[in-house]
Amino acid sequence: MFKPIGCLIVIALVVALQITGSAADDGEWDRTVLPRPPQPFQGVTKRSLEGSVATFTQPVKAPPNAPNILLVLIDDAGFGNPSTFGGPVATPTFDKLATEGLRYNRFHVTALCSPTRAALLSGRNHHAVGFGSICELIGGWPGYSTNWPTSAASIAQILQGNGYNTAAIGKWHLTPDAQQGPAGPFDRWPNALGFDYFWGFLGGESGQFDPVLAENNSIIGVPKDKNFYLNDAMIEHSVTWIRDQKAQAPDRPFFLYFSTGATHAPHQVPKEWSDKYKGKFDQGWDKLREETFARQKQLGVIPANAQLTSRDPAFPAWNSVPPEVKKLYAHQMEVYAGYQENADHAVGGVVRAIEDMGLADNTLIIYIFGDNGASMEGTESGTFNEMTTLNGVPLTNEQQLKAIKAYGGLDKWGGPDMAPHYAAGWAWAGNAPFKWGKQVASHLGGIRNPMVVTWPKRIKDKGSLRSQFTHCTDIAPTILEAAGLPEPKEVNGVAQMPMHGVSFLSTFDDANAPSKHTQQYFEILGNRAMYKDGWLACWRLDRIPWKIDPETLARFAPGKWDPDKDKCELYNLDEDFSQANDVADKYPDRVRDLTALFWAEAEKYQVLPLLGEMATIWGFPKGLPEQTKFTYYNGTENISSGMIPPIYNRSYSISADLDNPGRSGLGLRPGYRWRDCRRGQLSWRLLALYRKRLPQADL
Repeated sequence: MFKPIGCLIVIALVVALQITGSAADDGEWDRTVLPRPPQPFQGVTKRSLEGSVATFTQPVKAPPNAPNILLVLIDDAGFGNPSTFGGPVATPTFDKLATEGLRYNRFHVTALCSPTRAALLSGRNHHAVGFGSICELIGGWPGYSTNWPTSAASIAQILQGNGYNTAAIGKWHLTPDAQQGPAGPFDRWPNALGFDYFWGFLGGESGQFDPVLAENNSIIGVPKDKNFYLNDAMIEHSVTWIRDQKAQAPDRPFFLYFSTGATHAPHQVPKEWSDKYKGKFDQGWDKLREETFARQKQLGVIPANAQLTSRDPAFPAWNSVPPEVKKLYAHQMEVYAGYQENADHAVGGVVRAIEDMGLADNTLIIYIFGDNGASMEGTESGTFNEMTTLNGVPLTNEQQLKAIKAYGGLDKWGGPDMAPHYAAGWAWAGNAPFKWGKQVASHLGGIRNPMVVTWPKRIKDKGSLRSQFTHCTDIAPTILEAAGLPEPKEVNGVAQMPMHGVSFLSTFDDANAPSKHTQQYFEILGNRAMYKDGWLACWRLDRIPWKIDPETLARFAPGKWDPDKDKCELYNLDEDFSQANDVADKYPDRVRDLTALFWAEAEKYQVLPLLGEMATIWGFPKGLPEQTKFTYYNGTENISSGMIPPIYNRSYSISADLDNPGRSGLGLRPGYRWRDCRRGQLSWRLLALYRKRLPQADL
């Protein structure tokens, strides 16, 4: 049998070659209009095959030598965390790629998750595409709708329409919160926004051991493998997709968006990773920040004249922390460091696969270490369950230690039984040398993150530093220029909004290339800044990022808060890398000009009204149907966080018809992963702090 099969294969190849030889060429077409219009038949048709000439429409092809593209985004990471930029966390993949390519030390993001992702993938300012804030905070104004407009085709849609295969693996966080279920609508899920394949989670965060996963347009739920870990699975799905894609279409380039849920809370990682850092943070966050700053100077990733900014009173001094609590705090950072190293390891798994397949030379890798600065949302003390913070339930150190003991002790911090977030002081240290962090778009701790770019075929100045001002809106235009593609003017019949970012491809060849991105506004949750030609004016809302209690929020209610009364700071970032020296009093004219420019940009890009994403707190309508009854049938499970009944801060009742003759308990979980199933009992928990167990007679 072997011989005939071999003959059949040879015959098929000959026929294929004949067909290809007579096929119509793809030919040049106007790539500013997508998709490619139908190709006219160029053959000849007679009454019979005699004299007829066959031609065939070929798939759209990318420009010759267009590179494969790997776009990596780590979550909630700080400028001063990775070893590549002087931090305490070992990031060997980031180190390796920096040695082979270029470090960028003035790359900017938006200070929050969804907004950075929207700007990154669209090339437009985040308010302009409806993402003034995260998917969970929707406001009734265009800049806060979370409805990605069809007039802003994503980089994935553009590449897909130009002959690329596209995939997104990991965190998405760009689908409106109330549309993340099996009923859709699906027009703002990854597939509809240009990705041939998606595997990951749709929301803003996920447990690393038990995520609610989606694949393409289906919710597939929590993995059943007891050894499942999200970063490991992301490697597997990414590598499998690349191999399968190249097996079918070896000459077709790919675009892979690899976006980890790490290092967003919950901080969860297998214990062997956190154990690497035992004892390495006993010196505390003040000393760690000084050590990081010294390494940054030594590496040359910050200028020699850069200053280490001072600690804000919002963060406690390490020497003020009680001795019995220091052990808890140090372990928090050990877990976070192991978690972050593991995320870099996951990126390394994909990079190694690309190298093993011989694809590295013509693969452009853009590795962004953070969609915002490190997160301060764990409060001054950190929390064993991050949902306490998000629900405005602060914990004292005593409450924290008691809860940790109840759930198995300190060794459980970082495992599947807790959903922890470290203390804000560690985030401040991880954003060295800058002030503040995530949410704070007024200061570099929130908006400046490390980036490394490699492309062996193109970049020859290996291991060098680039200091041009760059922004996440610049990524899409840079990819297009690298691929030899124009920005489209029309997609699917819809005229396109011009991209707001600009390509920085020229910096690949020239360390002294001028910065092309010379003007940029920033705004998140009322914290705002205006950059122009090296100068940054900024206004920080008088709210500590982790304070979301009613008393704090009441100060910003309509009629109470006047943004014009916020203090303005001014910095010359060309001379003051770390935003350390406020010169507003010295240059009042520049303050006035940048203030006027901010408001003009805010109006132009749909930033107004400020705090539009928070409006429902003060009684503005939600814009969603006020559904008050929810029915779940047998087998219904894996409901995304944005789709659960709105039980928070209101009275509610739950009724259930149970047919459960002594087999096992039933756990209801209004909180994060916390459950208590017992034989013949129904238990209710809130935030792992409060528990109500109904006696068997009540079932």
